[in-house]
Parts: sequence; structure tokens; C-alpha cells
Amino acid sequence: MFGISPTPFDVRLIAFRIPIRVHPSFWSAATVLSWDPKHVDVVFLWVMCLFVSILVHELGHALMGEAFGWASEIVLYWLGGLTFSNRNFQRTPWREIAVSLAGPFAGFGLYGLTFAAMQLIPDDLDLHRNVYITLIFLIQINLYWGLVNLLPVWPLDGGQVCQSFLTWCRLRDPVRPTLYISVIVAASAAIYFFNQGARSFAGMLFAMLCLQNIVSLQQQPPR
Repeated sequence: MFGISPTPFDVRLIAFRIPIRVHPSFWSAATVLSWDPKHVDVVFLWVMCLFVSILVHELGHALMGEAFGWASEIVLYWLGGLTFSNRNFQRTPWREIAVSLAGPFAGFGLYGLTFAAMQLIPDDLDLHRNVYITLIFLIQINLYWGLVNLLPVWPLDGGQVCQSFLTWCRLRDPVRPTLYISVIVAASAAIYFFNQGARSFAGMLFAMLCLQNIVSLQQQPPR
């Protein structure tokens, strides 16, 4: 697949017996997005927090898939990740929904632990600046990205949940309504984030997802 083919520079890990491959584009994209030559240490912390957060998210997908007997592996690339699972047996819409939701909720779990840790820190304790920044990054990434990822926009987890639910409803063609919903929600999200100014990256992301879903709609076979 374009952009995630194996390279000699991949970092390979194993967690809970699940193979993990980190493509070099993950590190480069995360660094470029947050680059600030005056605060290289903060850039490093951001990249590490993003790595941990996305890895936890993808492990949520993978571990749920493994619980259903679907062998899984994880690839982190660009600013996100993919979990590949062998779903050739015992595949049902509700299992698909469980796997899709497991990622965001794993992130919410990390958010909850980080938020609880911050609440337990005494007010008179002088935290090192980098520790405080790390906690803030973990909270922001896991809360906001988790919520955004639940929007019914394909191929985000919310979009996959939407399609699985429509499949459970026994629609003859669940893909087409999923794409229509994705276009409407993605366009609305893009307008919202562009109006926020400082969040224009999110606006660009949803604008691209909107266009991607429009193209997918046009490629659907006629009924």
C-alpha cells in the first residue's frame, strides 16, 4: 500500500505478541507538524506522546480483534496508524463495531489515567516543566483525537461503526449511505475547524476526507 511499504528504516516492536511496525514517515510527519527550532525538547515530547497515544489506540483495536480470534498486526505511519486483522471467520457487524470502538476507548482510558495523575499531584509540588507538558499533551491527544475519531466519517473509526451498524440493519447497500453521511459530516467538521483559525490543520484533514468520500461515491456502481 502506498506510503506504508516496508523500508530498511522501520522500527519493529512486539506488544502482547502483536507485531508492530513504525514507518519512518510517522516520525518525520509528527516532527514537521510540530517543528519549533526554539523548543526542540517540546517537539520531542510531542512526538513521543503522539507515538504512545496512537500505539495505545491501535493496540485497542488489535487486542479486541485478538479476543475474537483474529490475528492482528499494527503499522504506524504518517500521523496515524492501521491495524490489520484476519477477519475471515466469525465476522459479524457487532464484532466489527467492538473492534472499531476499542481503539478510541483505549485512548480514553489513557486520558483518564493521565487526568487522574494530574489531579493527584499536590498543588505545592513544583513539577518539572517537561513533565507537565507531557501530561498536557497526553490529555489533549487522547481526549480530542478520540472524540474526533468517533465522528461518522469514513475511514475514521466512527465511519466504520456507521457502516457496520447499517450492515446490521440489513441495508442492501450500506456503503453508499455511509459515504453520504461521511460527506455531510466531514464538510461540516471542515467548516467548523476552519472557522476556529488555529485548528486549520483539522479543517484541512476533514476537507480532504470529504473530497475522498465524494470520489468514493462517484466510483460506486449504479444501483
